[in-house]
Amino acid sequence: MNFFTQEIGDLAVNSLISSGTQTQRDGFEGIWYSIEIQPDVFVPQWFNVGVAVQNVSGKLEFQILDYFKKFECIYGKKFNRNSFFEIRSHAQEILRNAERDRIPLNCIHFETTALRISEQGYTSGMDITSTTNRLFREIVALEKNESDSKSNFESIDTSKARKLVSKELKRIANMDYEKIVNKENTKRGFEIEYNEEKHFLDVELLTRKACGNIVSAVYKSPQTIELNLLKSSRDLTTFSKIRGINDIGLFLLLPHEGTMSEKEFRSIDQLLKEQEWKLERDGFRVVSLPSEQDLAKEIYDWARPSIV
Repeated sequence: MNFFTQEIGDLAVNSLISSGTQTQRDGFEGIWYSIEIQPDVFVPQWFNVGVAVQNVSGKLEFQILDYFKKFECIYGKKFNRNSFFEIRSHAQEILRNAERDRIPLNCIHFETTALRISEQGYTSGMDITSTTNRLFREIVALEKNESDSKSNFESIDTSKARKLVSKELKRIANMDYEKIVNKENTKRGFEIEYNEEKHFLDVELLTRKACGNIVSAVYKSPQTIELNLLKSSRDLTTFSKIRGINDIGLFLLLPHEGTMSEKEFRSIDQLLKEQEWKLERDGFRVVSLPSEQDLAKEIYDWARPSIV
């Protein structure tokens, strides 16, 4: 190529750029890894159960499978559900620490032979959250079928959510369970006398120095979720002021992402992020998870310092 042809080529490129026809770049670019599990140490088979994505500044997001039915189809009675959730919880704890401390993904060590991460890949998309969700759907074949999930969506009210989480909490906490769950919290609420009048406040979790509630967000209606949060947080705020308690926890059971349309899920996700931000400004500790096992573990970790 001579100087003249090169110059013409450069002019053509510059003309295209100046005309505004260049392709719009993605809003997010980063690296990703798949998270893999070996459910049976005697069978050399690994499964993709999640993804972790990180941008150039170290911000990390991850998503891990919490649906185990397809493992039961593969392994039958040999599949240990409790072991699966323990390994999964361990992976989440390691990744949350990495998320908090902005640890590079290639420096993460799960410290167990049952977990590993894949080779590094490069990715891009609108933002880190949508990119994480897309990669999870693409590579985790053991996730619940989307069509089945949407048609079989069932709301879970707060009463049922508490039973589900309490069952797991009892398994995890053992003898400490009775020191965490408030037995006085009846259907009418926890009775408290103030200025010679009786009042009923919803307080499900109560230790010497902390109070909290389990609340369901497993609804398709954002308005229902918002009302549940408002009532529960208001009762906890009132109770904490009367008792002089500073440690207030609100634990939300979330819907699984595949159980409703993407539009419905995004609407609920946006509402919860906004409400969580406001509650945290008011001194609440807010934990939102779709798995009752993981939520129970978070409750026990939160309550344990105030019961020993």
